Amino acid sequence: MAVQELFRANKRESAVDFVVNNIKKLLIERKLKPGDRLPNEVEISEAMNVSRGSVREALRILTAFGLVESRVGTGTYICQKPGRTLADSLLFSFFVNNPNIGKLYEFRRLIEIDILESVLDHYDENEEERRMLEENVDELRELITKNPDTDWLRENDISFHCLMGICTKNVLMERIYGIVIDFMEASIAETLKNQHGEIVYKEHMQILEVIRTRDYSRIEEVITSSVKILKVNSTVRLCGGINSCISRV
Repeated sequence: MAVQELFRANKRESAVDFVVNNIKKLLIERKLKPGDRLPNEVEISEAMNVSRGSVREALRILTAFGLVESRVGTGTYICQKPGRTLADSLLFSFFVNNPNIGKLYEFRRLIEIDILESVLDHYDENEEERRMLEENVDELRELITKNPDTDWLRENDISFHCLMGICTKNVLMERIYGIVIDFMEASIAETLKNQHGEIVYKEHMQILEVIRTRDYSRIEEVITSSVKILKVNSTVRLCGGINSCISRV
């Protein structure tokens, strides 16, 4: 398809916004796909009737959001996977909006129900990740016997949920879930201060049992119980942590 046919001018937008929104629209319409090489700055500039400076600025914005990447000597490409920068941008939105703790726990319950269902849906594809979940729970059991500090328990807990996200075999779901867990890190740490990991171990074992037996009928019951217990045991104001838990797995 000719470059001119890809881009349509809209004089109501600024030149930079026009370039950004046009490329986003092409992604939504699947006219541009992950891994595709974008036309060069000159071609985009001429096709959209905007300056090269506007094109350059628009590409910087898209790069910051993790949607495109520049490869030295070859050009600019649509990213093949969601970038850390995109996840961090979503996380920053959480900070700015400072969601009510009750609403956030409600959202966590809903997304974890979907996460666990997806883990079972992809049971034949996630054997290695399920093995790592088993190892994570075994590690927690060992930690409990050694009276560990809160940091060790927190890392174990966050790793468990990150692995759950990976088990879905859905990168977008994994990233969104990772953002929620990362934002709740302070709340998780506060919960763990009140006990030595026994409550978390019990809840993780129940989740693991649902996965082992592939028992869809218990998903909502187990997740609702887990989130309710964690909410009751945590009184800290959510403040989150800026480092995405995805990088720790």
